[in-house]
Amino acid sequence: MPIEFALIVLAFVVAAFSIVCIRLYLSLRKVTDDRSELLATTKNMEATIKAKSEFLAAMSHEIRTPMNALTSFTEILTQRSLQNCGSELKEETEGILEIIKKSSRDLLNIINDVFDYIKIDANLLEIESVPMSMMQVIHDICHAERPNVIAKHLDLSIKCSGEIPTTVLSDPVRIRQILSNLVSNAIKFTEKGTITVLCEAIKDSDSDTVEQNSETLSKEVKKKQPNSFSASSAQLKISVIDTGIGISQSHIQELFKPFRHVDSSVPQSKRGAGLGLNIAMRLATLMDGTIKVESVLGQGSTFSLLLNVYVPEGTPPPFKEQAKGSESRFGSRLHAGFNIVVPTKKPDAALQADKGRPLRNIRVLVVEDMAVNQVIIATLLRDAGAQVELADNGAMGVQKVMQDMDNGLVFDVILMDMQMPVMDGYEATVYLRKHDYSRPIIAVTAHALTGDREKTIKAGCDDYIAKPIDNRTLIEMIKKHVGVD
Repeated sequence: MPIEFALIVLAFVVAAFSIVCIRLYLSLRKVTDDRSELLATTKNMEATIKAKSEFLAAMSHEIRTPMNALTSFTEILTQRSLQNCGSELKEETEGILEIIKKSSRDLLNIINDVFDYIKIDANLLEIESVPMSMMQVIHDICHAERPNVIAKHLDLSIKCSGEIPTTVLSDPVRIRQILSNLVSNAIKFTEKGTITVLCEAIKDSDSDTVEQNSETLSKEVKKKQPNSFSASSAQLKISVIDTGIGISQSHIQELFKPFRHVDSSVPQSKRGAGLGLNIAMRLATLMDGTIKVESVLGQGSTFSLLLNVYVPEGTPPPFKEQAKGSESRFGSRLHAGFNIVVPTKKPDAALQADKGRPLRNIRVLVVEDMAVNQVIIATLLRDAGAQVELADNGAMGVQKVMQDMDNGLVFDVILMDMQMPVMDGYEATVYLRKHDYSRPIIAVTAHALTGDREKTIKAGCDDYIAKPIDNRTLIEMIKKHVGVD
């Protein structure tokens, strides 16, 4: 009997152990299957993200290339017509070309907004953290908007309050994008009065003001991409205050919705694609901040960008608040190191007056595979006095440079397109640097996504300009790198 009982117990234990093993096997198999499914899903997601990134890059290239021809040739025609036309024809031609230029700029802004909207939604937009001066960014934006302020007879000023750090770590490109949108909107919707850009240092006791205030912003933004940096050493508030038409309280909640316009009574000429403020809020959120709005219908609006920033060690003493707050209007000095050059004539007066040839006798090699872009850049540079040679791809460009160096000559600067057949601009630049070409190489590309600039600099380029090319920016960039005053 004891033996039989022992056998029964043993059989029961074996059966129980077998059941446990079977269940464990099934669990492990399920985990393995789930892991395989997760890996497959992850791989598909990565493939989707890569495909979206490649699509955006391709579309950016294809759209910016014809836009480059449109904007650049318009600038060239404007300059030539102003120099050569009779007074009556000159006025008529100038008006037509100005309409083309404005329409081109508006179209490009819409294209950029759509691309940014898609990039944020697809988690393809990266936030940088680099040393920057907030006050310099504000000055640059206001200086760029100066012609529009003059045209509408408005008063634009800059003020600061509290201790503003001289240097912070943040993303200057995206901050510039946000503030440019806020300032340009203020100018657009203000017919008379003033626009003030106020930069304030927020005290610790007010730190809870940096919070999201818009329910219309997708809560998925932060989940899709965590902040590239997180610091709370300083909190800044940059407010754009205008005396414009204002916004009713019932419409404020609609501000940050995509493809929406606040009020149907707003003239069509003042409406954009309806993406600017939505993108601005999303960018602010990605940078550990937000945008707040205060407005009174008929009296004006205040749009405030609130940001958490990090102040690196060794930063010079901050700008300190003066008795009544420091203020700068164009033509005066705000702080040491910040100057604003005031245009003394109407918008584009500098272009009208500039009949010189600032690149006289500068030898430039343009490496570009598209004939229309060759014509654009060569015409622009030759009008500026440069001696221009062309190469259809990177291999031909390298050959020209090597032949010149063998003959004791050298190009003063190379404009290098980065997407070309046979040998692209990256390969050509790397090759030239390895073979002792030390003069400036400027990357010219229709790709304008985050990371493209860094990629060109890593290859050995000295600078980067995206298509469509701003003619004056390119001339100034070349002057800077070749040492022409």
